[in-house]
Amino acid sequence: MRDESKIEVSVVMPTLNEAGNITKMIDDVQEVFEENDIKGEIVVVDDYSEDRTADIAKGLNSKYKNIKVIVRNVRDGAGAALVVGYQAARGKVIISIEADCSCDVSDIVNLLEKINQGYDVVVASRYAKGGKNTKTTAKLSKFANIIISKITGIKIHEFTIAYRAFTKEVFENLNLVEKDGNALLVEFLYKAHRAGHKIGEIPTSYSAYRKYGQTKNAIIKAGFNTFKALGRIYLTGK
Repeated sequence: MRDESKIEVSVVMPTLNEAGNITKMIDDVQEVFEENDIKGEIVVVDDYSEDRTADIAKGLNSKYKNIKVIVRNVRDGAGAALVVGYQAARGKVIISIEADCSCDVSDIVNLLEKINQGYDVVVASRYAKGGKNTKTTAKLSKFANIIISKITGIKIHEFTIAYRAFTKEVFENLNLVEKDGNALLVEFLYKAHRAGHKIGEIPTSYSAYRKYGQTKNAIIKAGFNTFKALGRIYLTGK
C-alpha cells in the first residue's frame, strides 16, 4: 500500500465531459511525477459527466494507484469543484490545472521550484514575459487581468487561469465563497494577498485549440461574476 502521509503534491483537475482529454492529461502528469521523483497524487473532481470521464479516470487508478476521483451530483460552477478538490488534496502543495490539455504540464516543475523559493502562491501566467496564449479572446482577457491587477494591487499578469500552485496551509486559511470558476480564482488571489501571503508567477504556454470537447467558460457571465466578487471583497473584505 502507498504511504499517503508521504504525498508531497496534489494535482487537482475539475472535469466536465473531458473523456477525450483525461487519459492524456493523467498520463502526462504521471510522467512529470516519475521523471522528477515527485511523490504526488491526482484528484479528479467530475461534475457528473455524461461521457464517462470519471469512469476513465477511475480505470487509470488501477495502473497508477494515486488517483482519487470525486463525482459531484451538482453543477454549481468550476470554482465550487476546485474547492472540493482542494479540500480532498493530501499534499503539502496543491496544483490545480485545466483538464482539457490546454496547459503545459511540464511547468509543474517550475511552479514547485518557485514555491520552494518561498512563495505561498504561484500562478502559471499566459501574460507574463515569455508566456504564450493562442486564445482568440486573449486581448480582452489580458486587458481584464490588467484591471484586476490595478484593483487588487497584486503585481502579477494573470488572475483567471486555474493553473497555479499554493501550499495547503494557504488554502486552509482562506474563506472562499465563490462558485464560478474565474470569480473563485480571483477571490483566492485577492484574499491571499490581503492575508499577507507571497504571490508570484511563472510564464506558461496555453493552447486554446481543443482536440476534444467544448469549452465551458461563458466569457460575459464569467467577467460579470469576477468583477462582482472583486467589488465585494474590496468593500467588505469578505
